[in-house]
Amino acid sequence: MYLKSFFYLGLLALILGLGSCTKDQCKTTTTYIKYDPIYLNGEDYRKPVMMLPARPLKKPGKLYIYRNFLLINEQLEGIHVFDNSNPAAPVKIGFINIIGNLDMAIKGNILYADNYTDLLTIDISNWQNVQLLDRDQDVFPTYGQDAEGRSLVAYHKEEVTGKVNCSELDALAGGWGNPQLEDQGVSPVMVGSSNGSNGSNARTATAVGLGGSMARFTITGDYLYTVDEANLRVFNISQLDNPSYQGPQNIGWATIETIFPHENNLFIGSNSGMYIYSLADPAAPQLTGTFEHATACDPVYVEGNRAYVTLRGGGICDSYNNQLDVVDVSNLSDPQLITSHPMHNPHGLSLKNNLLYLCDGDAGLKIFDASDDYAIGSSLMAQDASFSAYDVIASPFDDLALVIGPDGFYQYDISNPNQLQRISSILVEE
Repeated sequence: MYLKSFFYLGLLALILGLGSCTKDQCKTTTTYIKYDPIYLNGEDYRKPVMMLPARPLKKPGKLYIYRNFLLINEQLEGIHVFDNSNPAAPVKIGFINIIGNLDMAIKGNILYADNYTDLLTIDISNWQNVQLLDRDQDVFPTYGQDAEGRSLVAYHKEEVTGKVNCSELDALAGGWGNPQLEDQGVSPVMVGSSNGSNGSNARTATAVGLGGSMARFTITGDYLYTVDEANLRVFNISQLDNPSYQGPQNIGWATIETIFPHENNLFIGSNSGMYIYSLADPAAPQLTGTFEHATACDPVYVEGNRAYVTLRGGGICDSYNNQLDVVDVSNLSDPQLITSHPMHNPHGLSLKNNLLYLCDGDAGLKIFDASDDYAIGSSLMAQDASFSAYDVIASPFDDLALVIGPDGFYQYDISNPNQLQRISSILVEE
């Protein structure tokens, strides 16, 4: 009897306590991602570019391959370069210091890299003596200014655990600061890698490098295409050492996330759908069709008449959707959803020989048989769940899968996809 009375009194006290926990006085302990704005003047980041001695991997960003070389972005600091002639034992070459860098694209020994608001053109014909050839200033956007006139160029990401007001919980659920930041922790300025090759089977002969599906810029023919949150930007690179900025095209209100070239078209992923642009006139891409989906982060990979779109929720993605959409793009003006497959928290993806390589967040790397659109989700062939996976490149040149994640880089022999074999790794050093 006394125990029951004590229980009801305790329950009543809890209810009264909750009732008095108004948004003005309630506090709770939570863990969230805080984004502190970075304000800089041009002279703060327009510094000399050179190859420095190799350094440890700390905060890996995008992944890129060019001939026998492997490039890994160190977010907002520069690019690690490795000789990957022997994938079982990549050799450190050095580190290219580029303040504010998030990505790169290469054509004909010319490296294009972002330097916050600027596009850099760098000669890499001699890795030990890279040379800055050209700087296109202020071609990428900034996001406001402070009282001293400095530009907002990026955000610093930090995981914070502490007490906050209950009224702040909704805001923290989507990230602190700019809610449209990519969940890898990159800034809201232009980011990405390049998709595409010249079709050669020999990686040593390819003229254009290859990046993952999380790209925000790509090279096709004589043009470099980039996307930021709302715009497609076009650069004529017919003169490789002197890009000519053609200007921006506004895409719309959606937050643009990725860009993927395929058969003279650009497939652009946003948080609300996929946009298809024709390159019939490469200097002025034209919108051909759109595919709408629920609000979610949205990388795209295209093969033949199929587009594979991963949707993920959580954090800044502002969604509870975690799935793979298979889309029929045989009619570019009217793409149609074929089917969807539930996933854990899918990010980047790649396709080779009817096998889909998918980075499923902290569920790791997964390989699916993609020969049947409707059976992909139930056709898991192999998985490595020992790390968190962000993006993957299934190399068109050899039997390799290259994977990047927050803890480092991993390389796999995929000659037998049923027996996924990790052959090398470059891990983050604290």
